[in-house]
Amino acid sequence: MPTFNDQLIQNIIMKNSKSKLLLLFLFVSAISIQAQNITQPRASQQATITQRLGISDVSIVYHSPAVKGRKIWGATVPYGSIWRAGANENTTIHFTHDAMVEGKAIAAGTYGLFMIPGENEFQILFSKYNQSWGTNTPKEDEVILKVSVVPTSITSQEWLSYDFIDRGSKSITAALQWDTLSVPFKIEYDVNKIVVDNARAELKGLAGFGQGYNQAASYCLRNNYNLDEAMIWIDQSIANGKSFLNLSVKSGLLAKQGKTESSDELMKEALTIASANQLNQYGYQLLGQGDKKGAIEIFSTNIEKNPDHPFIWGFTDSLAEAYLADGNKKMALKYYKQTKAPEAQYAYLDGVISGIEAM
Repeated sequence: MPTFNDQLIQNIIMKNSKSKLLLLFLFVSAISIQAQNITQPRASQQATITQRLGISDVSIVYHSPAVKGRKIWGATVPYGSIWRAGANENTTIHFTHDAMVEGKAIAAGTYGLFMIPGENEFQILFSKYNQSWGTNTPKEDEVILKVSVVPTSITSQEWLSYDFIDRGSKSITAALQWDTLSVPFKIEYDVNKIVVDNARAELKGLAGFGQGYNQAASYCLRNNYNLDEAMIWIDQSIANGKSFLNLSVKSGLLAKQGKTESSDELMKEALTIASANQLNQYGYQLLGQGDKKGAIEIFSTNIEKNPDHPFIWGFTDSLAEAYLADGNKKMALKYYKQTKAPEAQYAYLDGVISGIEAM
């Protein structure tokens, strides 16, 4: 049985333990409160730039420091050391699809973007970690891709930025630009493959019940890509109902196969069901391909078939344009002068007619 002194000692110990727990709770709470800072402006503000290529995107998120009179290259940003290519958290780059950077493959995803500056060459590093503080540089086994590029000189730029300085149908060039240097790196997507892969997926959905099969086949025809599957797609479109659009696409695919007679027969059928606007568009397609005589024939046919169309003045203008492209100024003037255009077009037509008469 505990004595009075034993009970007193136990009560003191219990009180001390509770006091310690209370002190520990208050200490942790104080730390938690201190950690909950308000959001405030930063000296190097965050920026995001995105560029589409085909149906794919490249996005770069970075923080933009200023020069502020400092010597940047080889000083503030040392040569030979890994640099976060911005400020604050590491710069990141996101590829929506598998891509090529400076001719080297990189998988779709988001990467930490770092650089190793040099006087004559920069190395660009893509890290598999993209949520690091910028000074926590990647180790060698964390670098997914490393490429080397040559910087170029630019007019002095105060704030660091990323820009897309060159854009094509299959590639774009991104560049870090700061102080007096631009650091460009070329990015490529296999646009045709990505578009066709995406079409295959979308054709399993609502696109397969509309114009999807025709659109997919037409894309392949225009880009001379995946032509065998394109023929399957256009046959599916025609099975759902003939139109000028799908018949003309199949005609083009047959021509690619060297089946000229079949192609011509199908195009004749397509023209019999073409709307006035479709005939006009087809005439311009021929004109763009250099077939001036063919364009003149189509434009003439369109005028004959659709004399009361609300846009007949535009069709007449198209025929005049085709004659002018063919070098026949007399016939071009004839149809430009016959064009019964709305008043808003008078100045344009007068200028064209005056220009031809002055030739």
